[in-house]
Amino acid sequence: MSDLKDTLMRFTRGVTKTSGELLKSTKLSLALSTEEDKLKQIYTEIGKKVHEIYQYGGSLGKFFDEKYAEIQQTELAIDGIKSQMDTIKGVKSCPKCGAAVERSAGFCPKCGNQLEIASAVSDAQGRAEPPAVRHESPAAMPDQPIRREAPPVKNVTYCRYCQAENEPNSKFCLTCGRML
Repeated sequence: MSDLKDTLMRFTRGVTKTSGELLKSTKLSLALSTEEDKLKQIYTEIGKKVHEIYQYGGSLGKFFDEKYAEIQQTELAIDGIKSQMDTIKGVKSCPKCGAAVERSAGFCPKCGNQLEIASAVSDAQGRAEPPAVRHESPAAMPDQPIRREAPPVKNVTYCRYCQAENEPNSKFCLTCGRML
């Protein structure tokens, strides 16, 4: 019986020791992660400061000059890709908040920023004419009655000032820029 008691006591001490080590290990892992996050934050702050120096015309040497040139090239590539995506989607980006806005909009529906009028005018001028309507002779038309489908119901919000149609989640009118 005393052998069983001794074995049980050793097992309990072993479990307690293992649990204590696991707890210490977990605490150390958490502390390590916290310190690594602090280091990343410091790196980020340094990077932001270097970026500000270059934005205002400063220089920090050849290495940083080359890295800043890479940043500028990458930013240009990102802007180009975003522009291509906007073209495909038929929208433009608000320069203030970055929201996707219809090309014909004069104001951003998210922040109310006035958008470039020139781009809206050029977009309207750049559109192709609507396709010509084909008129067929009555002999070519089928004998069945023409079915006209009801137009789909639009979910829109109307501006109380200019009566323009806006998307339901818009905060500002696309046409006059007033708050909806």
